[in-house]
Amino acid sequence: MKKLNLTANLGLKIASLLFAAILWFLVTNISDPVDSVRFSNVPVTLRNANSITDNNQVYQVLEDSDVISTVSVYAPRSIVDSLNKENIVAIADLENTTNIDGTYYVAIQLSTNKYSNQIQSISGSIDSVELSIENRASKTLAISATTTGTLTDGYIIGDVVTDQNQIRITGAESVVDSVKDAQVNVEVTGYTTNIGTNAEIHLYDDEGNEVPKDNLKLSSSSVGVSVTILATKRVPITYQISGIPAEGYVATGEVEFSPEDVLLAGRMSVLNKIDSIFVSDAALDITGYTGDLTTTIDLSGYLPGNVSFGDADFNGIATVVAHIDKKSDKTVSVPYSQIEITNIPEGYEAELVDEGKNFDLLISGLSDKVNKIEPEDVSGVADLSQVESGAEDISGEYNINVSLLLPGGVTTCDMVNAVVRLTKIE
Repeated sequence: MKKLNLTANLGLKIASLLFAAILWFLVTNISDPVDSVRFSNVPVTLRNANSITDNNQVYQVLEDSDVISTVSVYAPRSIVDSLNKENIVAIADLENTTNIDGTYYVAIQLSTNKYSNQIQSISGSIDSVELSIENRASKTLAISATTTGTLTDGYIIGDVVTDQNQIRITGAESVVDSVKDAQVNVEVTGYTTNIGTNAEIHLYDDEGNEVPKDNLKLSSSSVGVSVTILATKRVPITYQISGIPAEGYVATGEVEFSPEDVLLAGRMSVLNKIDSIFVSDAALDITGYTGDLTTTIDLSGYLPGNVSFGDADFNGIATVVAHIDKKSDKTVSVPYSQIEITNIPEGYEAELVDEGKNFDLLISGLSDKVNKIEPEDVSGVADLSQVESGAEDISGEYNINVSLLLPGGVTTCDMVNAVVRLTKIE
């Protein structure tokens, strides 16, 4: 039997094998050449986040580095043509972080979920995810409610109430510490009736800038808000001064008060029944005073139920000053001729017995008024209806009480009588 000699023509055999490989390579690259494809905005999957959160820490992705703007894949054209963005797998394992000057970096591993063994290369425009890692913190904040917009004329905002008054926020310590206020806002433009709605909670720092909530956990994202809308009406105030000053003093009649009117707020059906506010208070009693009365009155006690003040700047306190001055006396001699006889019985004529004479009258009041009084400023009325008219003849003289007519600002304690003679007309 003839033996096979494998080493015979060894050089020729090697050359043939090399030629075959070159030929295969050429044929392959001519029929299915290597090509490339790019995919944009490829998301990075973050794994093992619990390696951070289990340590009571939170992380935040910086610079949107969990999205690769461009991923390039090199592979035979037949492979490239069959790939799409969903075939690109980008993973960052948070167990493997590197801290460089306070910023944490996690390497991105790129691959494909098909034909992975036929991919020649794959690369991205970035090779790591940047993170900030901080201790987790929590804070409870009071929720304040505000309104914006303009109500219809004649209406104001009453109470603004939320159905819960606190919110708890959790997140990175630096972010949580920066939050100083939690607010909800309700638009009220054009409303004339009460509003009930849900409003989103917004967070603000101590300079009034809104703090993004993307990396914070809130116990509630919104709350129910009730806004009371009240009608308004402006009404005058009347202050009643009572009592008599001390002996020798008199009220000038001049009263200063502030405010003179107030804006009320409430249901329109209630406000329509209110035309003014009448203030009668023990604090307005001038009895025994020898100088001006100055006092304050809490007007809230004079408001009907379910009515409030419509001006937020008014606290309900009114100031009243009643002026009191020393009294002056003066005696004037008044002619009887200034007394008018009235209600003369039919069939009779009447005359004053003291016609042509005068009577003295002591008047009192403020100096500036008393000093101006002249006798001709005083008059009186003798009313004969006081005379009994049952008799057949009532002729005679009668002592009649005179009703005095004095100028404003002066008084008298004197009683004046006039003798009137009645004569039957023949």
